Amino acid sequence: MHPTPVLLTAFAAVAVLLQAPAVHAGIIGLIQNNVLGSAQFHRQQSWPFDPDVSARRTHEFVALHGDKSERLIERIGLGLDGRQHERREQQAVRDILYDRQQRNDEPTSGAGGGYHHHGLQQLQSQPVQAYPAGYARRR
Repeated sequence: MHPTPVLLTAFAAVAVLLQAPAVHAGIIGLIQNNVLGSAQFHRQQSWPFDPDVSARRTHEFVALHGDKSERLIERIGLGLDGRQHERREQQAVRDILYDRQQRNDEPTSGAGGGYHHHGLQQLQSQPVQAYPAGYARRR
């Protein structure tokens, strides 16, 4: 058997199948959903947006999270597993030792005391997560 009649028969069968309405609709649907995107994608949408809300809420954000989110970043770094106080103490020790090293006031090793001890006492008196007065914590 020659391959030419087989190919012609296969081509004729595909052409007949493409004329069927179900196949035609399937091909159109495939093109619309994969090439053009679904109709929901092209639907006009509107979002309620107030461009002045950030200016109105800046003071609340700075009071809660600090300028440029420094307190927010610190709170995120403390974690949420109930060991925030321990991590805060570890970070305070790290920061104090780093400050000493940068200033070259004292060697990094030693008995401690002085500034180091005073810094830890201040830290222990602070709450783990302080919120500004008048701010109701959201849950």
